[in-house]
Formats: sequence, structure tokens, C-alpha cells
Amino acid sequence: MFSQLRTFQRNSRYERWRCRIFFITWLSYGSFYFTRKGFSVAKVELLKPEVMGMSKIELSWIDGAYLVSYAIGQFVWGMCGDRFGTRRVIQAGMMASILVAMAMGASSTTWMFGTLFCIQGICQSSGWAPLNKNMGEFFSRRERGRVMGFWCTNYPLFGFLASVLAGWSISYYGSWPYAFWVPASILFMVWILFLLLQRNRPEDIGLPSIEFYHGDDAIPAEREATTKEAHDGVAGTWKIIQDVFTNRIVWLLGAVYFLLKPTRYLVLFWSPVYIHERLNTSAYESGTISAIFDLAGPLGAITGG
Repeated sequence: MFSQLRTFQRNSRYERWRCRIFFITWLSYGSFYFTRKGFSVAKVELLKPEVMGMSKIELSWIDGAYLVSYAIGQFVWGMCGDRFGTRRVIQAGMMASILVAMAMGASSTTWMFGTLFCIQGICQSSGWAPLNKNMGEFFSRRERGRVMGFWCTNYPLFGFLASVLAGWSISYYGSWPYAFWVPASILFMVWILFLLLQRNRPEDIGLPSIEFYHGDDAIPAEREATTKEAHDGVAGTWKIIQDVFTNRIVWLLGAVYFLLKPTRYLVLFWSPVYIHERLNTSAYESGTISAIFDLAGPLGAITGG
């Protein structure tokens, strides 16, 4: 069957699955922002003495706990995605993120917030590497720049939606816990869609690899060797990691990304509070105005891709 597929330029079943994987991975990664951004909007209420009276220093330590665990989690989940597959990792990470967000809405002390948001950082980091791996299984190297440019519109678009939703939830229900509970319920619905629509590789549904389908003859042998190393055990996995860490381009891109991230998360985590203090706006208004920052993101992602 696979040899027959090579004679066709396009295969309708294969293309339908590619569209399906693009959609569900795009939706899944973007939806992680629903449980990521609720805290930044809830800060507007948590700072008020009549609510919890938390200080900015306390809130910044909570943010720091999240970011440290998020950075560590990127290493862990990337390796887990290679070893256990995207499906298992996202199922676990997304469900844990939902439960932690629900618990944050019921929190009443700084220590509870800090501990739970630290755990949330680990949950949130489960999304990027495994879902990118999933995309790589269905889209070949020669098209990934363009395709990933469109795929990366998810995080600015959902970053905007998440802030608006969290602010609206506080306004509509009249209480800050709903900035966590309502977004968590939305993410749960996405979790169900992920279970129904996602598959790890074309081979899992009786299709050839994307390299075979696109006729990239030089790549399957390389991919097969890499996959064999990864599944041969711990030694194979650490060999791949060593190769990555000795690549100069990886270090250069990592350094650039490291310098960009503090600015991005400063805006992401603190712009609602800044807007509130400058304009005396409500949580809903502060979240919506601050989220406009994200709306320019899709254009930059598409252009870059």
C-alpha cells in the first residue's frame, strides 16, 4: 500500500489527517493559556485589602515559582514526549493543569497559591515540546517553516482570549475564583476533543511516514536511526541530548530566547495590574486592555514562518 501511495502527489485521507492534527494541536497548545493567564488577571482583585490583601512582592515570588518550574519542565516533558509519545504526555499535563487551576480558585493563602502555581508551571510546560513533535510527524521539513508560522498563531490569539475570559468571569460572577474555574472548564472540553481527534504518528493510523509520503528519500534512514537510539534505552536518549547540547546554534537560539522571555512574561503577568493602577479599571477592563498586546502576535508569527 505504501509503495502505491508514492505514485500519488496527494492522498485525500492523509491530507485530512494532516488538517486534523494541525487543528487539534493548534487548539490544544493555545488552550493551555486559559489556565496560565487567570492568575495575572486575578491579581487585580487579590491585591485589594478587602479580598486577600496580597502584596506585589508575594505575587512576584509566586510568579517566580511558576517560571522556574516551567523552565525545568521543558527539559523533562521534551524527553517524556520522545519516550512515551505526545498523546500520553498531553493527556496527563492538560488534566493536571485543569485540576491545579480549580484548586487555585479555592486557595486562601500565599503559600497555597505559590505551591499550586509552581505545579501549574510544570503542567504548562508539558505542551510545547510534545505538540511540536506531533506536528513534525505529520509535516515534512521543507514545509515546517510555513506551517509552523500559522501554527504559532495559537499562543498570541489564545493569550488574548484567556485574559478576556478571566476578566469577564470575575465581572460576571462577581468573584476572583472564577478567573480560574471558568477557564479550567473550557480546557476540560479541549481535553476531551484531544482524546477524540489526536494521534501520535501517521503510522498509528495505517499511513506511511511523512518523509515517505513526500518522497524525502534521504530522511527516513536518519529518522529511523534516531528513533532506534531513542527507544534503545537511557543511553540512547542521553546520546541525543548530548548532541543537542553541543550544537552552537542551539546555544545561540537559547540565549536569545532567554533574553526575550523576561520581557514577555513581565507583560503577560503584570500588565493587568499596571493598567488597573494607571486607569482605575475593573479586572475585566484591565484584562481586556492588557490583552491587546497579544493581538499583534499572529501577524508576526505568520510573517516569521
